[in-house]
Amino acid sequence: MSTMNYSETRSLPANVDAERSILGGLMLSANAYDEVAASGLTVLDFSLDSNRRIYARIADLAESGRPIDLITLTEELARHKELATVGDAGYVSSLLDGVPDRPSLKHYIKIVREKADQRKIMHACNAAIAALDDSSSSREVIADISERLLQIQTGSDDAPAERVLKFSDAVYADWQRIAEGVDDVIGLTTGIESVDIATTGIRPGETWAVGGRTGDGKTSLSLQIAAANCRRDVPVGYFSIEMTKDEILQRLWSQEGRIPFHYIRNPRLAGADIKAQVNRAMGAVGLWPLFVAVDGSLTLQKLIAKSRLLIRQERVQLLVVDYVQLISVNAANERERITKISGQIRALAKDTGVPIIAVSQLTRPNNKSLNERPNKFSLKESGSLENDASTILLVYRPTDDSGRPNGDDEIVIAKQRHGPVSNEKVFFDSRVMTFFERRNV
Repeated sequence: MSTMNYSETRSLPANVDAERSILGGLMLSANAYDEVAASGLTVLDFSLDSNRRIYARIADLAESGRPIDLITLTEELARHKELATVGDAGYVSSLLDGVPDRPSLKHYIKIVREKADQRKIMHACNAAIAALDDSSSSREVIADISERLLQIQTGSDDAPAERVLKFSDAVYADWQRIAEGVDDVIGLTTGIESVDIATTGIRPGETWAVGGRTGDGKTSLSLQIAAANCRRDVPVGYFSIEMTKDEILQRLWSQEGRIPFHYIRNPRLAGADIKAQVNRAMGAVGLWPLFVAVDGSLTLQKLIAKSRLLIRQERVQLLVVDYVQLISVNAANERERITKISGQIRALAKDTGVPIIAVSQLTRPNNKSLNERPNKFSLKESGSLENDASTILLVYRPTDDSGRPNGDDEIVIAKQRHGPVSNEKVFFDSRVMTFFERRNV
């Protein structure tokens, strides 16, 4: 005798009104997606196929930094040839009907997730019944349904943890590969040999903080790191909040061609030889796998979304953010703001495996300590950044009695989670916006 599935005797649990309220709320509020995504709500938590498709397209809009509203969402569905499938523009528009100006998304999310969990429980029970019909042992069925129910309880389809035996071979193989390598730098390069040797390079999933005071060359160092890796065909994503694309490119021409920047800033001063150097530098830089995003009002949400898009579409292997104090995010004060930014950047690096260079301002020294060497606590309003960073590099440029840099520049390795701190002697040539090993000057 065949066994009837429980789901065949009653309709599956769902609350379509709550699903519609979430989708409508996402179109009404620019910041609503962050709340919904942070809750762990997924496409599969929606009961209707049309609502699943709409939520998936909303996620696409959010990840690419585009606005979420009726017009853009309708266009996105049409672009994917899904508009007719979900019920045309009329259904999308109807999602806004009856939604309050400030919908209680947390309440609706709780309802939708509860109904989704109930459906999962029913599916787990049906799977257990089917397994018994297939003559599976009761122990096997109990083990399977227990695992399914635990996954529902923890809100995750992933295994809670892995036994070390499962990943030890892969870790050992990677260790052997590094041991047999010939390069001093194991990770990505900083563009400065002594810093590479001291740190072994920028490793996957790490967050590095690069700090400097205004005018000391922190942006130049971040561009130098990006350029050094691009020359090795490593795709790099560079986010700038302060500079224009023109300024970034001109600085890179100066670094690449060792061309005094004033010739690039004022091309009327350049003779034929300088113009030829600029042309060669332009050609070289133009071939680099460098992706520049300039946004004077960059929000944390847009940074995370654009970063994920660059990683997915362009296979970017290094991200540089210049600089964290200029990123916009809602917070009660500056310390809370930097804490949110630092935590999200660290989580992004860890989740994607792509290392991130976070450029930061340093606190302004008092007049009595202008030449005091900075330390990791000098990061401006950034106790969290100091804590989250794997490695901290600080630009130190002491001055003479007249207030001019005296040439005894250093890159201070103020923190290294897996190695010692040190002070690496360099020289910043402000003419070409580049740090050199001091022994090579």
